[in-house]
Amino acid sequence: MMGGPLPLPVIYVLEATGLSGGVKNVLEQANRLYQRGVDVRVASLGARPRWFPLRVPFLRFRDYRALVGALKTVEAIKVATWWNTAQAVWESCDEAQGGRGIPVYLVQDIETSYYPDDAAMRKRVAETYRLPMACLTIAPWIATHLRAHYGREAIDVSIAVDHDVFFPQRDDSVDPRSILACARPRQRIKGFDVTLEAVRRVRESLADVSFVTYGLEPFQVAWIRHRHLLRPPDTTLARLYSNCGVFVQSSHHEGFGLPILEAMACGVPVVATRATGNETFCRDGWNCLLVERGRPDQLAAAIRRVLTDPELARTLAEGGRKTARFYTWPAVIDRLVAAFQRIARDRGLARACR
Repeated sequence: MMGGPLPLPVIYVLEATGLSGGVKNVLEQANRLYQRGVDVRVASLGARPRWFPLRVPFLRFRDYRALVGALKTVEAIKVATWWNTAQAVWESCDEAQGGRGIPVYLVQDIETSYYPDDAAMRKRVAETYRLPMACLTIAPWIATHLRAHYGREAIDVSIAVDHDVFFPQRDDSVDPRSILACARPRQRIKGFDVTLEAVRRVRESLADVSFVTYGLEPFQVAWIRHRHLLRPPDTTLARLYSNCGVFVQSSHHEGFGLPILEAMACGVPVVATRATGNETFCRDGWNCLLVERGRPDQLAAAIRRVLTDPELARTLAEGGRKTARFYTWPAVIDRLVAAFQRIARDRGLARACR
């Protein structure tokens, strides 16, 4: 809006709105830009999320064709948030196709990694990184990869946790022998099968352990004392983190690994696999224990160490809290507004030189 922190409205384009770190980051950006006085909206093919308190206008479309048609007439900064949204954002801004606005690509991961067995899909994803759009990202490793492999420069605005929600809050539900994990069995890249096998091995030597999971879909196991929460809001999730004995994430790859940072902010020791993105902030032996990907034996051994060594658990929890304090939303939004201002200014200069 004219006179505000940005010269144009901002429209984030999502494909889906289910619970995930990437979607949560987008919705947090939208809310917090709105709090700064930015005219911001979210457009999606999915329904308005019930699990997140979104405070900005939400536009739902039946398909990408309808979305592009509606956004073409809007002069705005339009932000792609997933590889399959990039082409739609570009088309809605392409003046040669009757579009308006400034296309921006928020690259939250190198998403070719989601298709390890499909070369054609990896090629389709890679082509989106070559679209002539300004790029933002959330982690230094992504910016480095875009530069090295696609010749693209990206502005790293980082990521954050809501410290008003995610903080240590122990209560009567605390269970120092409970293992907490996000259950995403359908997404192979998240390696949840590795967590399951590791928990099974831990239970063989620690019979009193329990298993707590949360996620988007129903999930149940019968061979261990287990509780599953379906689509919990952040306030509930923060209590889960705060009252477990260890949080475990065994991804094969992460763009960043936001649940790990949320768990650290809540003061719970973390065990995780080395998954590229989480190595941006994970430090083995200081704020977590890191093991190799796809190794349930190593994961189980690390979980046992945390659950049976209170001093180690305290050390990791304290290191995690110190780490999480560096990731604040005011700092991210400062960088984000500055990035949008720069992108809009550069676009204006480019037009003036034509």
